[in-house]
Amino acid sequence: MQSRAMEILVGVFICLGVAAIFILTMRVSNFSASTGAGYTLTASFNDIGGLKKGAPVKMGGVQIGQVTAINLNQKTFQAVVKVHIDKGYQIPKGSTASILTSGLLGSKYLGVSPGGSLKNMKNGDSFADTQSALVLEHLIGQFMTKMGSGSGGSQGSNSHSSN
Repeated sequence: MQSRAMEILVGVFICLGVAAIFILTMRVSNFSASTGAGYTLTASFNDIGGLKKGAPVKMGGVQIGQVTAINLNQKTFQAVVKVHIDKGYQIPKGSTASILTSGLLGSKYLGVSPGGSLKNMKNGDSFADTQSALVLEHLIGQFMTKMGSGSGGSQGSNSHSSN
């Protein structure tokens, strides 16, 4: 009788563990976030720098929605990002959308800085002002290029003048 109770206890423990892993997986993959009530906005960027579908949309550090689609505009060659803003959150017209990073090397999210208009954006509106992602690799490349041309250029001119 005692081994039967132990088997039931182990079975319950395993079921709880599977349920916990399922809930954790749903939260990490953003499947649990609702995209029902609310409205959709779009933003165009030159470089999205690793932004992914399902990434959070934040205003003032508070998640107000999520990225629902990312496509390429074949005419302008810009990335078009569709975002779903949850019900209850209003974004003033003239707001800016920026692609930001959580921490130094963290995941990307869409940050919204509120505009100064008294009118709010509506379903289907687009952000007029956007700021593309700051890509760390590009910054390092620019730094290395400037450092190389700054020190190499002065040495090269000295060697030419002595000959």
